[in-house]
Amino acid sequence: MGMTWSATAVDAERTAALLRAPGQIVEALYADYDADEATGRVAYLDKAWHAIHFVLNQSAWEGVPPWNWVIFGGEPVSDDPDEDAPRHVPADHVRQIAAALATLPADEFGRRYDAQALADADIYPDVIWLRDGDEAKDYVVSYYTVLTAFYADAAARGDSVFTSIG
Repeated sequence: MGMTWSATAVDAERTAALLRAPGQIVEALYADYDADEATGRVAYLDKAWHAIHFVLNQSAWEGVPPWNWVIFGGEPVSDDPDEDAPRHVPADHVRQIAAALATLPADEFGRRYDAQALADADIYPDVIWLRDGDEAKDYVVSYYTVLTAFYADAAARGDSVFTSIG
């Protein structure tokens, strides 16, 4: 299965309720997943998340705002360091992320994609970058397109976002 990235855009009222009960966030988001997906409030990047972060930041784990917020933004909603807790990206950061992504169209993002750099940096899942060639690039660029639309729509509604990698 592997590690995948997903996100759910949430309006201000629901965000406040979820943040008051952080132990119930995962259950609440999954309970409403189908409805959220139907309304375009869910994004799923499969295993392309790490490559997207790398292309945007030229770093496996670091970066500068708002680019590093795209995948790793927000604050964990749990104080338990052993828990893979979702992260909450506040609405003002969502707006900044969407604005930044709007300046980098998918074709330009694709030109920045470098399979050798991804392989050299051990970007997850490291086995595919050189092996799969253009298919790996198309895979990443297609999910980048999903991501930019997701953040643009969330920003337009004024939503915050809960993300998780698991």
